[in-house]
Amino acid sequence: MQHHALEPEATGTVGAGAGWMHDANGARSQADPLRCEFAGWLGDELVSVLPDFVVTGALADALRASDLTGFELRTATVTKSPEFVSYAGAFPERWERLAPTGRPDTDDDFAQRDGMLLVSERALSLLNGHRIVEAQLAAAGETAEASRFARHRDEARAAALLREQAAQDSEADDDAREIARLTALVDALGPTASTPPTMRVNGDAKRTVAGDLTLAAAALGKKIEDPAALALLRLIDGPIEINRSGAYQCAYRSTDRSLIVGMRGGAVKCVELVFHPHRNAPEANYPRTAQLITGLSPFTREGVLEHLGAPKEALPPDEDERSRDEYRIGRQRVMLYWRGQDYSPRSVMVGRKG
Repeated sequence: MQHHALEPEATGTVGAGAGWMHDANGARSQADPLRCEFAGWLGDELVSVLPDFVVTGALADALRASDLTGFELRTATVTKSPEFVSYAGAFPERWERLAPTGRPDTDDDFAQRDGMLLVSERALSLLNGHRIVEAQLAAAGETAEASRFARHRDEARAAALLREQAAQDSEADDDAREIARLTALVDALGPTASTPPTMRVNGDAKRTVAGDLTLAAAALGKKIEDPAALALLRLIDGPIEINRSGAYQCAYRSTDRSLIVGMRGGAVKCVELVFHPHRNAPEANYPRTAQLITGLSPFTREGVLEHLGAPKEALPPDEDERSRDEYRIGRQRVMLYWRGQDYSPRSVMVGRKG
């Protein structure tokens, strides 16, 4: 009998406490009970736990009720890793071990060779009645069941692409609504809403800072829609954009100019103002360099040192001729980055005190 070679998805890994044995041919496999830990699940009812296999309870029941030969169903202890994610709905509670016992050169419906599950046309017919679309099939020929398997796989992949596109479209719609909301709030700010407070530097009452830098510090810890954060957005040129990134959501005025980085719940975590021309921007990214600190024009390192005094920490130029001066404005940490021998302004990062 010819067998198709099936390589199931391998989202299952060997679980803790597994024991091992060798058969008469020296092939290695887990001792019973098989132990499997899932890092994730894509939805297939047949999963590889190299070099063994597990099946869902539903598929195990179908196999048990069939007249197929060359396999045994045994106990499996299945667990989920702490990072487990199901990509296909509810994770089945019951799994069993599928142990091939047949020989490849016989009429058995199941066998095993080199980590591959060998299945007859009859066995593939039963498997095709269950969700197995992430597996790879090396067909023994252009048979009806091999064609059916390929059709199921292609249909599943097409459906997954449609779901992914729908999710992207929905996210884009959400972003567009958020952009419109934030833009309206920024446009509605009164003329005095962007006036920053005067703050002391390093506790020295003789030196105060005003301008965009202080406004950035005032916005930290506030939600994006807070007047202080919106006032900062108003000072940055360019259209508002939303960029989703894991646990963070960034509200940009321009991805190449400046950004406000938010945390869960939309609170402002840090603010970055970029001055040095970006490789994709022919002009300086932030055109308000001279106005970053009120009364400081032109914006040079010498002027900053004279205006703010010695930094709390200064890092000398590295191999790429980048240097940094760190100040404190109230409880906020302000890092001014310079570039080159002339200490041209590169960027300013305003964040929480470390």
